[in-house]
Amino acid sequence: MNFQWISRIRDLMRNDKAYFILLLAFGLIPGFISSSLLFLYHPLLAKMADQKTLLFFFFGISIFTMAFALTPTTFIAIISGYYLGWVGLAGILVTYPLAALLGLGFGKLMNHWFTGRNFFDDNVLKSLAEKLAEKQFALLFFCRLSPFLPFAMTNVALSRLKLNLWKYIAGTMAGMLPRTLLFFIGGMQAADLMAFLKNPRSGEWQQILLPIFILISLAGLYLVMRNAIKQMKLTQDETN
Repeated sequence: MNFQWISRIRDLMRNDKAYFILLLAFGLIPGFISSSLLFLYHPLLAKMADQKTLLFFFFGISIFTMAFALTPTTFIAIISGYYLGWVGLAGILVTYPLAALLGLGFGKLMNHWFTGRNFFDDNVLKSLAEKLAEKQFALLFFCRLSPFLPFAMTNVALSRLKLNLWKYIAGTMAGMLPRTLLFFIGGMQAADLMAFLKNPRSGEWQQILLPIFILISLAGLYLVMRNAIKQMKLTQDETN
């Protein structure tokens, strides 16, 4: 990527401010709300180990809270590991893909309602989005692997791409599983839940693996973007 693309992205931010405001909101809101939701969850969670029927209620709610940007996926992974142990992992593996599908649909709805657009208007960016959609599994994998790209924000960001739902789910689960397991096991081993929720990167394995996940994610997203730009330029040259 060169300065021309930096300039074009800057122009996009000026002309499509509502889109970036939406991304910022979906990136920040889950963190603010999740701490207060813990107090609502706590009475339910404390009983779940003995009353298994409550598991369905908890994970059913979690599908909506993750999809609607009320709780980060990390939050659900940690408290599932802390209260439920390995039983909670099965619930996560079911709720995550459902939350991803619902979140994508919600992202499309919010995009249409808040920005008035379903896709990018800029012809070059529209062409780039098409090329990125062709690499959607890799794109989803590296987006979901990154601890710094919130689940709900990624749903909104990618809702402007034409995605294959099966590849969307496959890329989502493949990318989320490594860091989900990391925080899930961290929740199982946590002595103080509130302390770990406030600083989930404080664990020994979190300190070692999270920087690795970040580097892999950044390198992967750079390569996906660079290849998409190259293919887009080749297509334009062939057309001309």
